[in-house]
Amino acid sequence: MFSAGIRNPGRSFLICVAITLAALGSIAWGVIEMQMAGQETLSSGLKIGFAILPAIIGPLMAWNFWWGTKVFASIRRGENVIGRWTVTAAELAEFADIDKVRSAQGSDVLNEWSPPRETPSSGIEVIFAKDAVLVGDTYFALSITGPFRFTSVRMLSGSQQTIAFQALLTLANRFGARTMAGELRIPVSRAASAEAGKVVTHFAGVAAREIVANPDFYRSRIRFGLLAAPVCFAVAALGFVLRSILGWSEDGLDPATLLTIIGLIAGFTALVLALAAKLLDNAQRRKR
Repeated sequence: MFSAGIRNPGRSFLICVAITLAALGSIAWGVIEMQMAGQETLSSGLKIGFAILPAIIGPLMAWNFWWGTKVFASIRRGENVIGRWTVTAAELAEFADIDKVRSAQGSDVLNEWSPPRETPSSGIEVIFAKDAVLVGDTYFALSITGPFRFTSVRMLSGSQQTIAFQALLTLANRFGARTMAGELRIPVSRAASAEAGKVVTHFAGVAAREIVANPDFYRSRIRFGLLAAPVCFAVAALGFVLRSILGWSEDGLDPATLLTIIGLIAGFTALVLALAAKLLDNAQRRKR
């Protein structure tokens, strides 16, 4: 099962940086090979063609995971935290048994978070921020918009109290998009019943659109897209000017043409991201 949880953003950041550097290296290799041959070859075309998309997306993903490391650190420092407790090893083991039975009842109640296979002797820490939860080493954004979103929240009673979010996860595939229903269930320490109740009340208000948990989340991405787009288009314009000065080559791609292509693709991508963020921000603020 695909999970919307994020683990170890630092490692993901390094992977994205490595992919970006490899893509840029492939593009440079293709350009050098093309210049040495005096024309575009199949080999140079493949090196450049397959590397353009990773070279554009890689930095964006790297920035996203770098920001994730900052978010992890801020939550652990206690910034914007509305609930925090430690689930003991015994409580976690009891939760895992109950959760396994519930998940077996159908795909629409599968838990997005999987308890660790080996219960840590010290238990696990659960930290709720205004718009997210960090359970152990796994982070979940808790929003009413976006690919992973929740529609309601409640406390499941029983021998082991649990906070349950009704969740929807939308994934793209070759036929379009598919939305799957599920649950995100988080264990509650018996010593934190009152604190957990406040968490449920907060997110019930978010689900009812009475509270905007993180009003600047999408707005910051709108600003990023609107700032990045003109920079990318300026790169494309520079490539166009350089090619005009150096002359038009009929043998295939050259560095100036490559600048133009990458700048245009990245610029339009930034505008699309800004538009998507604007639409999601409007949806988040829309009253029922």
